[in-house]
Amino acid sequence: MTSKELACLEELMATEAAVYEKFNLYARQAGESAVRKLCEQLADRSREHLTALMGLMEQTDTSVH
Repeated sequence: MTSKELACLEELMATEAAVYEKFNLYARQAGESAVRKLCEQLADRSREHLTALMGLMEQTDTSVH
């Protein structure tokens, strides 16, 4: 993995982590149950994306080219 690819992957992980936190916050603050449920679903999807990105990090060689 090149250093540029690694930097992009790290940026994607940071973005997904931020999206996850925001949707969790929105879910806690939502007044309507339908809005709360949607925010929870979107938070879950972001967590899945973050988990997948972390899996990619683990699969790659630890050396950077």
